[in-house]
Amino acid sequence: MDIEAYKEAIANADIAFVNGKFENAVAWYDKALAEAPTDEYALSKAGTSLVSLNRFAEAFGYFERAVEADPQNGDNVFNLANAYFFSGDIPKAIENYTAAELLDCSDDVKARIYYQLALLCSIKQDYRAALINYQKYEDADKTGQASLDAEVIAERVNLYIQLQDFENALKYTLKWVNLAPTELRAYIVYFNLLTAVEKYDRALQVLSDAEKYAVTDEDDKYAVDVSRANLYVNAAGTSFDKGGDFNQKAYNLMNELIISPVGTQESKNELVLALGELCITLGKVDEAIDLMQMLTEEPAAETPSDAAAAAPDETPVDPAEIDAMMSRDLTAMDARISSGEISEDIGEEATLNFDEDGRPVREYPDGAFGEEDGFRLPEFKGIDIEKAREEDRAREAADQAMFRAKVNFTLLTCYAFKEDYEKTLEYARRVKLTPDNTYYEFFGRYSEAYAIRALAKQGKGFTQADADRIYSENLAFFRSEMIKANENSAYALLFRTRMYAETGKYAKAEELASLMSDDDRAALVAYIEECRKNEDN
Repeated sequence: MDIEAYKEAIANADIAFVNGKFENAVAWYDKALAEAPTDEYALSKAGTSLVSLNRFAEAFGYFERAVEADPQNGDNVFNLANAYFFSGDIPKAIENYTAAELLDCSDDVKARIYYQLALLCSIKQDYRAALINYQKYEDADKTGQASLDAEVIAERVNLYIQLQDFENALKYTLKWVNLAPTELRAYIVYFNLLTAVEKYDRALQVLSDAEKYAVTDEDDKYAVDVSRANLYVNAAGTSFDKGGDFNQKAYNLMNELIISPVGTQESKNELVLALGELCITLGKVDEAIDLMQMLTEEPAAETPSDAAAAAPDETPVDPAEIDAMMSRDLTAMDARISSGEISEDIGEEATLNFDEDGRPVREYPDGAFGEEDGFRLPEFKGIDIEKAREEDRAREAADQAMFRAKVNFTLLTCYAFKEDYEKTLEYARRVKLTPDNTYYEFFGRYSEAYAIRALAKQGKGFTQADADRIYSENLAFFRSEMIKANENSAYALLFRTRMYAETGKYAKAEELASLMSDDDRAALVAYIEECRKNEDN
């Protein structure tokens, strides 16, 4: 071995590597390997260079040679596992991370194995396993930095939320806020969690703290005010709403925010939708319709044909009473959607960054893991950038579809309240076709049936036979859904009970109502009595 030639080759390779000249780096590492074929440093760095060039097949060869040079060195196996991780071969990555764990590893690599396994468990949506591996990561990290990493804590918060373990989610979010007191996102997540568990006084205090320590510009102030408006809506009518004016406060604040010069168009659209829903609660139904029409860009030619010409399809909704039902059911269902920051913001993938060596990495505090030569922890997007982009586009399309569905749902509520059954029918059929949302589908079915029944009574395009038929069809449909005994059964029970009451089958309606929780049963019993009175009149 020519030691001088080796040293010169390594020095030149490292300079090329640091400057992102990975092709040159590989060539110089190869020259070093010509002098020392089993040199683990040169093999690992050459493999790293090739991964940076997305030349994974070649990289595997170098990492495998490093493993062969010292089979008991877990760091080499860890580097091979990371190469598989970046290439998108998750099974191989898991296999090699597991193999590395069983070998002798440097302290920092031992900790990072568990972090990588936590990421992989998150990808598989095995949230409990991910949490266990995060705890192992923290326990194995002898520097103590893992327990202080705000981003890791944020990831753990997201996992607890996925598991609906709000007690631990709150505990770790508070830790997140304390470790990153200038990060607004931490306050917003903490606020939303507190709001979800109805700790409204503490939630407002968190917003005040956010304004003191984390708000740096008008955009930040806008985000805090949007959160405050959401709290007013959620807490309206509770014991915390001592003055009984939270809905009005929300209405005033939302109107200010909508015309504010700050805020994205998407956030303004969400505000308009939320304000429309609030207007229904305040009895400002025409204003709610105007607001929803601001969000509707569909040309008139695309609207369904006139109800009189339309044949009864399948199934629909009730007028004034629908408003009461909406304010309860829609609020419950949309609470997480409206405060979507809980699941959407916490789980956002960080931007893909690169270190000084040109490798995709996750940011760490200075000195968190020292100056190791192997890989640092990659982001999820390091697996397959194009696939991640495709998934982002799919999520964006799904979000847009859901937003349109919520607009249609709100318009359905408005027209039902106004007893405009032709419009009710139109929007019921739109809501019924909402993809991947059972509540909307069921509510659309029920609303369609109710509207057809009301139009039949008015002699507008439908006969009583039409109405009876569609009620029978949908009662059978909801019965079938109840028998499945899944998460949709409660919705099916609700609408089936209401339809029995509306058709005068009060004993059957009361029998079904007795199956529900006390609060829901009380509301349905009241509705059954209302139907009885209307029949008598």
